[in-house]
Amino acid sequence: MKIAKSWGLSVIATSLPGLRRRTLLWSGRAPWAAVALSLLGGCATAPQLTPIGKGAAVAMVVVKSPQAEGPVDIRNQSLGNETAVGAGSGAAVGGLWGLTCGPLVVFCIPLGMGIGAIYGTVAGAAVGVTSALPNNKTAQLRDRLGRAQQSHDLLDELRRNVTDSARKHWNLGPDPSATVITVELQEMIVTSTRDERVSLTVRALVSARPSGSPPQTAPKQKLYEYVGAFSNLAVWLDEGSDLLDATLSSATRQIATQIVAELALN
Repeated sequence: MKIAKSWGLSVIATSLPGLRRRTLLWSGRAPWAAVALSLLGGCATAPQLTPIGKGAAVAMVVVKSPQAEGPVDIRNQSLGNETAVGAGSGAAVGGLWGLTCGPLVVFCIPLGMGIGAIYGTVAGAAVGVTSALPNNKTAQLRDRLGRAQQSHDLLDELRRNVTDSARKHWNLGPDPSATVITVELQEMIVTSTRDERVSLTVRALVSARPSGSPPQTAPKQKLYEYVGAFSNLAVWLDEGSDLLDATLSSATRQIATQIVAELALN
């Protein structure tokens, strides 16, 4: 094992059969580096809503966000994948370049990674764009989704599913002093792949204001989403297929179940 130190950076090189590995460690001379690493390695805690006791008085409000209006957003999954891969590869190459800087390695590594990530992202995006659905098929899919939204009231269905599920745990009513749960239907997103497979995501933002909270107190919020399975584009476009209606119904049921199940934990 060899250890070399320079400007607060320790490089530990270990030789294994058929493998040479280098591990970078920050010494006490560069405390800011340790802080940066700890921030990068930390995990953000998912927000949690405060559970509501069984039999409590609850006012349930289900609304639609303005962003849920208008055409459905159709995204190219390959664009995101290729961009992420390009950024990661570019950062890795840039980081390796930074190791050649000698005494300035501490400054060169992050600089190289940043520049590499930028170039990698651009290159990855260029590859991803070529995998997008053709314009004519995107237009057909958007039209199909638009007509499905007119015949399938997603907001009304979500309201019904959430209310039916909530009644099993709480006393629902219009009492303004009760705990207020607001479910906001936010958006539908369609994701396509390079082999013309399509998936639907439905998102809802839930806010919970406990009973007795001051009006100026910001309620806790959590985003819930349903992510459907990928199916062939031809099935989505088929007017005789019930896939789209079944997916929308499944989305509202599952989101409603998730919301109530979490809030009803005692």
